[in-house]
Amino acid sequence: SELTKNSLEKTVKEMAGKEYSFLKTKLAEVLINEITTVGKEIQKLLKDKSHLKNIIKKDTEKANIIDEEKLKNKSEKVGIIIYIFTLLSFASMEALAKFLSDDFSVTQIVWARYTFHFLIVLLGVVLVHLLGFNSGLKYPKLILVQALRSVALLLMTYFFFTSLSILTLAEATIILFFSPLITVVLSPFLLKEEVNSSCWLAVIIGFIGMTIVIDLSNIINFENIDLVWFKGIIYGILGALFYSLYQIGTRFLAPVEPALSSLIFSCVAGLIGTTILILLDYDLSPSLQVWKTPSFIEWIWLATVGLFGAIGQFLILRAYSKTKALTLAPVSYTHIIWATFFGYIIFDSLPNLQTLLGGVLIVSSGVYTYRKIN
Repeated sequence: SELTKNSLEKTVKEMAGKEYSFLKTKLAEVLINEITTVGKEIQKLLKDKSHLKNIIKKDTEKANIIDEEKLKNKSEKVGIIIYIFTLLSFASMEALAKFLSDDFSVTQIVWARYTFHFLIVLLGVVLVHLLGFNSGLKYPKLILVQALRSVALLLMTYFFFTSLSILTLAEATIILFFSPLITVVLSPFLLKEEVNSSCWLAVIIGFIGMTIVIDLSNIINFENIDLVWFKGIIYGILGALFYSLYQIGTRFLAPVEPALSSLIFSCVAGLIGTTILILLDYDLSPSLQVWKTPSFIEWIWLATVGLFGAIGQFLILRAYSKTKALTLAPVSYTHIIWATFFGYIIFDSLPNLQTLLGGVLIVSSGVYTYRKIN
């Protein structure tokens, strides 16, 4: 009985030990499985979190790109609107110059355009410095190029204003916009740029448009030609030529000279040049006195010519700071629309169908050429 009891106790202890070991092993397996499962869940969560971060990052980048595109589109729209008002300002200046050409010589009108333009810009620069801001005005680096560009702008203004005094606003403006095609012709010689065949084709189409505007039949029939009208055409073409040279000079200076420096230099050059012409008592039209003492109201009109010029120059700098030149190029031809509008409102004149057809050819070839060059 004692032996049986001892054997039974031993057997129970052995069984309990085995059961304990079994339970311990099972518990360990369960814990390991649970830990493994939890670990996998944690890894999955971390992976999902990383994936979520990537999704958020990508969505944020997309949102930023969309916002940048929206800001860019908004900036371009603002630039185009500013440029339209720029052209309105220049067209207003030209319409006023034509209006004053009945009483004042072109030399005096151009002198007023540069004098008051210079005074307004100078006042603006002084105010900017007084307020503690940097105007960006620097001494020019390329004096010779600045001088040639300024002379080209002065001659362009002088010939164009003379053309305005003879032709209608629309006709003179359309002829002026032949300048981009002249730039193409001069580019191989002055800029050492290659011009492809499509650009030459555009030049030919633009030239055909020019012949339609000026009506070659009037020139061929030389005996009955209106010499005053013919001079207006010649002055308009010369204005387009010097405007082209002015644009080429601007392309030289743009990368190295501040815009304000070039603006003031051209104002000073125009002021000096027209003052010399007044002292020499010279004007292309001999029918008017070179200098006429204006009345108070006339002084206001002359000052307004310079004011419109200054506003136009300021707005064009703002427009180009917000929008690419390539985008603004086609918009520049709305200048013709403004010119036609003022021609009808002030002078009761509208371009005929022949002038409009020629204008369409010049505008189309000009826009095509500009896009090709850029």
